[in-house]
Amino acid sequence: MENSNQTVPFHFFLLGLSTVPQLQVLGFLLLLVVYIIALLGNGLLLITVRISPTLHTPMYFFLCNLSIIDIFVSSTVVPVILKNTLSTDKSISVTGCALQMFFSLVGGVAECLLLTVMAYDRFVAICKPLHYSSIMNMRFCVILALIPWTLGLVNSFIHVPVVFIGLSFCRNHFINHFFCEIPPILR
Repeated sequence: MENSNQTVPFHFFLLGLSTVPQLQVLGFLLLLVVYIIALLGNGLLLITVRISPTLHTPMYFFLCNLSIIDIFVSSTVVPVILKNTLSTDKSISVTGCALQMFFSLVGGVAECLLLTVMAYDRFVAICKPLHYSSIMNMRFCVILALIPWTLGLVNSFIHVPVVFIGLSFCRNHFINHFFCEIPPILR
């Protein structure tokens, strides 16, 4: 038998950005404004592409996907940061932390891979302009847009269980960060 403590925590405590009350309010307002601008900007792009038939091209299809990922990732992280910025209770359940890590990893990986797909789209448009419409047809674009999401899910299904099942959290339950991410959890 092992002699180590195998206590499983129910909550982690996110230490956040600042402990100075005036800076917390300023940080909250600034982050809220940036979050609203990001949501409105991405939403406006989605609406504009949807209502304008001239923008129904592969490039704008991928830009819409990038906007969806941006809304997804920011909505995974920012509400928890906003809650913890002004709240005295900076706790997050282990399940909530795992879910936040899972979804932010999915979005982060999907965003990086989608930028690669977008680079490929521009490569085809520049290097093979006469074959562009036959190569980048809608079916191929949908497949290219699904690959980043699929690989993001696979990545998260590997990393998050390794962190939360493979490690014991019997020491300090304070996370010196503003959301659940792998490096601060490992520390």
